[in-house]
Amino acid sequence: MSFLGYVLQSRHDNKKALVLFIVLAAFYIVMDFPYLTYMKDNAEQLAAHNPFYGAPFSLNLFNFDPSMYYGYNNISIIHPLINFLAGSLNYIAGHWGGNLFFLVLQSAINALSSVLIYYYLRGSEAGNWLAMLFAVFFGISSYNLFTAMIPDSYPYVQFMLIWSVLYFQYTRESSQPTIRTGSYASLAFVNFALTSTNIVPLTGAMLFNGITRRDKRTYRAFGAVVIWALVLVIVFTGLQWLVFDGSSWATNWSNTLDAGGFSYVAPFSFSHHWQAFYMLGVSPVLTPDVTMIDTGIVAVVTDLAQSYPFYVHIIGIGVLLLALLGFIQGFRTREAWVLASFIIFGLLLHIVVGFGLAAFKYDMYLYAGHFLFAIFLLAARFINQMYPGIAKTALLGIILLFTLVTLGNNIMKHSEALDHIKQSYAELKQEQTNAAAQAD
Repeated sequence: MSFLGYVLQSRHDNKKALVLFIVLAAFYIVMDFPYLTYMKDNAEQLAAHNPFYGAPFSLNLFNFDPSMYYGYNNISIIHPLINFLAGSLNYIAGHWGGNLFFLVLQSAINALSSVLIYYYLRGSEAGNWLAMLFAVFFGISSYNLFTAMIPDSYPYVQFMLIWSVLYFQYTRESSQPTIRTGSYASLAFVNFALTSTNIVPLTGAMLFNGITRRDKRTYRAFGAVVIWALVLVIVFTGLQWLVFDGSSWATNWSNTLDAGGFSYVAPFSFSHHWQAFYMLGVSPVLTPDVTMIDTGIVAVVTDLAQSYPFYVHIIGIGVLLLALLGFIQGFRTREAWVLASFIIFGLLLHIVVGFGLAAFKYDMYLYAGHFLFAIFLLAARFINQMYPGIAKTALLGIILLFTLVTLGNNIMKHSEALDHIKQSYAELKQEQTNAAAQAD
């Protein structure tokens, strides 16, 4: 059976997936459209403070960067080959819709990511109720709401990671060899092309997924994956160098690391950075209060001075605890280690190595897309593996309650965030007016 045949084998599931896709995509568009309207109606004022080199998306939210607007010039070792995609999408957006084009496209991509969560859980023999509940819970999370409209790399990266783990599930359950050279090499190449650091957890996931015994055949197969992935990287890097007049991620890797890599690294200090755990694991689920901390680059980020409501602690810690229990429960399974690879690497990169901590006050929320899906899948796995009974039914009821509360919180906080942005720019305009009057 082909991969798509495996995913789409149930007509009943496909119908539910289609409804899920339409509802979530429409939800993102309805929720985010007022932000686009505000930018359009206040384009002149926002342009005067735009920190993104004149990019049409001028709101600086959670340290995201509207990098898809940088087009073919978007070349760095962090996102080695994404400029091919960014340039094409920037060209289309320039001729059709601008920010609205990206909103519709990325709403569809984020909705599809939730659909893949649904298919993954159905492939894990989860009941329809559990699979749909966790797909919706993931879909209405704060992270998906904001990334649906911000033209950055994260929607595309998150989709490819979820696509990859769904493919790994397919190979685990297939009667054919689990390490498939062409497919694995393609997944490795695309994920590296979008975000280079993702090759590390993806490689770990491939190893946990494919190596089931110690024999030469298995290691030769994985070696072939590495070789073909490298060939693809070399070929496309060469194409990048030819097309863009000698410029490629390989020729300017040192400059981009100095400018946007090493400058973000700082040692972790619990007393100073403890809220990073909320930025990485809780706020991407439940939208936090926001504030503008830097009028120079009009940075709107998590308001660290505000305490989190009690329900945020309960839901956030509850989901993380379920994910931990899901990993412990499946400690001897390949599935648990495949999913945990992304979470473990995220902790190593952002907490142990400290990538992002140097700009901690400007938020770390944006990094969650590299592992947020795995938290939901491990949490769902724990409940799915429980014996039917009162305890399992109670946990499903709790997840339903979590989902409803999260939906209410995110609708309210999403609107409040825009209100805060409007107020901040109004105050900024008033300050400039007062300063000009004093100068006269």
